[in-house]
Amino acid sequence: MKHSSLSAALAASVVTCVLAACASSAPVQESAAPAPPEPTAFVEQLDADGLFAFGKADIRDISPAGRDALDTLAGRLAGRSLDVVHVIGHSDRIGNRQGNLRLSNRRAEAVRDYLVEHGVPSDRITAVGRGDVEPVVECESERGQALITCLAPNRRVEVRVRLAD
Repeated sequence: MKHSSLSAALAASVVTCVLAACASSAPVQESAAPAPPEPTAFVEQLDADGLFAFGKADIRDISPAGRDALDTLAGRLAGRSLDVVHVIGHSDRIGNRQGNLRLSNRRAEAVRDYLVEHGVPSDRITAVGRGDVEPVVECESERGQALITCLAPNRRVEVRVRLAD
């Protein structure tokens, strides 16, 4: 009997060890979640005051920060399959409407030309100015330099990008 008790105890011990080993095994790692799909469109908003002097549209006098912003954008677009890139210039309300429209057009064209020079296909990019018709701030009570400072967010260039499928 001693032999059969020993055998039963040994068998029970083996079963217990096997079950314990199963219970203490490392958890199965779940696979990483798939990366979210890359957006098919995006809008980059550039501060016109960071790109151009107040009331100017000459890209040759661009600030270092403005050049960095344009270079970064050009790098994001380089080598991508692009459907269309719309460059839209905006101005503030200071001055007359026709002058603001011309200024916003020249700024949009300057950004477009810069991007084309840095690899964006010219047949995929457009430029248009909208003048002061789409403000993001109003600044009704400010005057003089305070008004110029307050209206800065309206002086911008938007670059709307739609990637090809």
